[in-house]
Amino acid sequence: MNSLTKSASTEIIMNVDCSPTQRKVGIIGRMKKKLAMNSSQSSIQSASSMESISVSPYEHDLDLSSDSSIEEDEEDSHMTKSSDGHVNAVFAFDNDSYPRANLVKIYGCEGRQKGCFKDATDVQCFGREHCLVTDMINGRLTTFNRNGRPKIIRCSWALKEPWSSVVISENKLAVTSRKDKTVSIVSMHGDILFSFGSNFFQCPCGIAIDKNGRFIITDILSNDVSVFTPEGKWLFNLGDPLSPVQQFSYPRYVHVNAFGDIIVCDSGNHSIKVFNEHGNFKFAFGQYGRQEGAFKSPYAVTSDGEGNIIVADHYNDRVALFSRTGEFLRNIVSTEDGLFHPQGVALSSDMQLFVTHGKMKATEVIVYSFSDTDTMAFNIMNN
Repeated sequence: MNSLTKSASTEIIMNVDCSPTQRKVGIIGRMKKKLAMNSSQSSIQSASSMESISVSPYEHDLDLSSDSSIEEDEEDSHMTKSSDGHVNAVFAFDNDSYPRANLVKIYGCEGRQKGCFKDATDVQCFGREHCLVTDMINGRLTTFNRNGRPKIIRCSWALKEPWSSVVISENKLAVTSRKDKTVSIVSMHGDILFSFGSNFFQCPCGIAIDKNGRFIITDILSNDVSVFTPEGKWLFNLGDPLSPVQQFSYPRYVHVNAFGDIIVCDSGNHSIKVFNEHGNFKFAFGQYGRQEGAFKSPYAVTSDGEGNIIVADHYNDRVALFSRTGEFLRNIVSTEDGLFHPQGVALSSDMQLFVTHGKMKATEVIVYSFSDTDTMAFNIMNN
């Protein structure tokens, strides 16, 4: 398989109500810098006609009360499949040739308006090219359809510092709350169905769901990773606190791959720990450092259909790819691709990588494609 070439042709999805400074620094300034580094005249011509999709401003008081007056088009309808913790996308390798990451979309910028973020701590893919973004500081959840149109899940209850979320089914999702110290099950219409963990968690952070509907939740203060039933009943904790290899230090995000393995970003130990579906420890990999395969506080993790592991290496400003057994393969994207301090990461079924990032806080969702078909489609659209 031939390596795919990078393309400067990019769809920018942003809020027109941002200030000129925000647009220049957050989006346009970076893209101009990237375009200046691209010597291909055809790519430059393609990028010169980038399409901007406007969205309406959002109320500055962040009122999340129910609003049934908002009209939804067909693309905004939340038609999703039941989540089983993974997608069927696969990184395919041919000898030493790897698929290249092509920047294709950027969602949002810094702000409180609809479609903007203050701290996009997590992102999840679901349905047909939809994504769900958790914004801790703005205290809200936002979905984007495949055209980049944002829709805030307007809740009848106050979201208090939501940290991470996961789609359960076509009409439900689960959210961890740092301030409330609970996990809440919420409908896509914003109604709270039930909560659990109020007397259990110290600071719930990451959340994942397995094929049996069990929740796996990290607690960044108690240094625990716990498994719960779909009804919120505690089952067991992962790891052995007396084992130097298995004990956690500031565990952040967690992911369940296509084979049922539970993958935990052990941020404080700068490593990744893998357990089977029964909670038995399998292996760990990674160490502190800047060299290839090392980490500086890994934040989020996801995988493809073959179990290859994708890690957001926060302070190394990169997203790295590992085999199912933890062997380092390559860095997928880095600061050279416009990435800074990645937090949330997700891989869609059509091989698009969604990453929340920003220099101080995560204020953009940047999307890369590993498909030459996507690159050609965006070239045609932008010309």
